[in-house]
Order: sequence, then C-alpha cells, then structure tokens
Amino acid sequence: MLRCAQMLLGEVLLRRHIGRDYVWSEGKPPSGDYEKILRMFLDEKTALFSIHQIAQMGVSEGKSVGEWFGPNTAAQVIKKLAVFDSWSGIAVHVALDNILVSSDVHTIATLAPPKDAIKLIMEDNRNVDESYLTLVNESAAAAEEQTCEWRPLLLLVPLRLGLTSINRCYLPAIENFFKLDSCVGIIGGRPNHALYFIGIAGDRLIYLDPHYCRPSVLEKYGNSRFEDGFSMVVEKEDVPTSVTLRAFNDEGLDDTSFHCKMLLHMGYDQIDPSMALAFFCETADAFKKLSADLQQKIFPASQPPLFEQLETRPKYWPPFEPYTGVKAKIEMKEFDDMCAPNYVIDDGFEILEETEDPLTDLADEFES
Repeated sequence: MLRCAQMLLGEVLLRRHIGRDYVWSEGKPPSGDYEKILRMFLDEKTALFSIHQIAQMGVSEGKSVGEWFGPNTAAQVIKKLAVFDSWSGIAVHVALDNILVSSDVHTIATLAPPKDAIKLIMEDNRNVDESYLTLVNESAAAAEEQTCEWRPLLLLVPLRLGLTSINRCYLPAIENFFKLDSCVGIIGGRPNHALYFIGIAGDRLIYLDPHYCRPSVLEKYGNSRFEDGFSMVVEKEDVPTSVTLRAFNDEGLDDTSFHCKMLLHMGYDQIDPSMALAFFCETADAFKKLSADLQQKIFPASQPPLFEQLETRPKYWPPFEPYTGVKAKIEMKEFDDMCAPNYVIDDGFEILEETEDPLTDLADEFES
C-alpha cells in the first residue's frame, strides 16, 4: 500500500505540474518539472515522498515501520506529508466516516498550513526519528502562511463496500467514478495484495501493480564520476549486482524504471472491499463540478450510495481542525483490511437464533 500511495501521489503531481493530458512515451520525457517530480520518489530518506518517509510518517498513525498499511492509513499519511510539499502547494482532505463535508473541503483548500503545522501533525508521535523531523522541517521551511483563493485539492474518501467481499450493488457507481474528470484512481487491492486501480472496462478493473519489479534508481551525491544526479542499479541474468549505470544520456532522462508498458485487469468481485477513492480538483470550479457530478451520477447509481455529501458538519461532530486531525479526531476503529496478514473475519456480530414470539407464548398461556 505504501507504493500505491506513491503511485497516486505521482499521478497527482503530474497533473499539477505537467498537465492531465500527458502520456508517457519512452525516450521522450516531457519538459518542465518532470525530473523534479521523479526525484521526490527516490528510495532515499531525503526524498519527500520516498517509501522511507511514508513508512516513518505511518508511525504517527500507530503503524510501526514495516507494518502493513490499509487504505485509510495511507490516506492519512498522504495528508500529512503533503503539508511539507510547499512547491506543489496541494491541500489534502480525507473524508471521515463515509461523509464528505463541503465546508471542511473549502476550509482546507483556502487555508495555507500554519507555521507550526509540523509540530501539530507530529505532536502525538514521540517515537519519530529526530533526523526525520529535521528533514521534514527543512522541506516545509518555505511553507509560511500564504493567502490563496483555492489550493489544488486532493480529496480522499476511504470506504468499506462490504464485510468480507465487495458488494456488487456498487459496481455502477464505481463505473461512473472512473468517468469523472477529477478521478485519479483508487488505492485498494485484493487480499494480501495492494493495487492502484486506474480504470474499468465492464466489470474488469484496470490496475497498476507495485509488486512488479523494476530496476532501482538511486541518486549519488558528491560523486564526480557521474555527470548527472541519477544512477541506476540493474540486474544481469536475474542476479542482483552492484553495477551502476547512468540514468541520463545525451538525449535526456532515462525514466523507464518509473513506468511500465502493460496494464493488468481483474474482476470486480475479486477486489477487497476496503479502498479509498481519490479525486483531484485544481480549482474551486472543479470542486463545484465534482459536487454536481456526485449528486447526478455517483450517488444515484447505487443503493445505498457510495458515500454521503453534506454542506456542514453534523452537530454531534467536533469542530473541524485542519492539518492536525489529532484533537478533533472522532474515535473510530480503522477498517480491518483483508489484505493484512493477520486479518481475521469480523466476529463482533451476534447471530440471534430464531425464537417464537413471546407475545404469542403469553396468548397461548391465557387460552389454556
């Protein structure tokens, strides 16, 4: 799930800095900030969205390094890490309890992170490496208070569409979801296998698999033997070696390790019911269009609807506190994900045996 979170973030950053119409072509990387985006995902602790950073931020969500993430945990980690990306300036909102509150979305999209956002986010996590805190503080040093009408918004909606298997009644709504302009996919998977779903054809979901092995790309610092910042570790005859090759050539960046040439698909009934829908709205008008699409295309497509949308918070909810989620947290048990190795089928329900109506029993006694 950590790699799926990276895939989702990569798609969002491409839309943010390159454009939604970008289509990868081998040997023809786009101009602009494409290389800068790739560097943010290197397997180095200094990269903001590296697997190291995602795993370490998971500690603040009660997940030890190396422990499996569910879609909800991945969404919360993305929300926290995005605060430190002052370059992209993306606001991330995670819907709570299957309810999307429009007023909360407007608050997070129009309010820049406060100067002490890092302290607020990490205040409940006392086990984080100090060097990690130093790094993310440096990354967010430029994230001073900013005024803006709307920040590009990544909206994540964690869902559980069934108990132990996904309910087929939601298939029409999922089909319509992938048709939305703001759709950036679903992080989820099948039991013991996290996947990033990017489309649908009939009842077959199209996905990218983070378990598909690719050559590792590393960045070298202060090494005069490399003219450029990247080097690539490759495998020869299926045996890992320490031989490094430049990932750059005279014609540009060799970015093949970050992409694949094939798409995979699986049946709707095979996917795990725990997932997180992702929407990206760059402007306020885009969010208004999304809200209209939800009411007209998504919610009516299934009964019950995928989730609910309210203008304001329910009265029994605490006030919304952006960038923290700590003091305003509603205590709720995170989804039990079938993908987790220690998953146990829910046994918290008591099945009541069929009994005779007690009123009927009393009537029989009076008659006798």
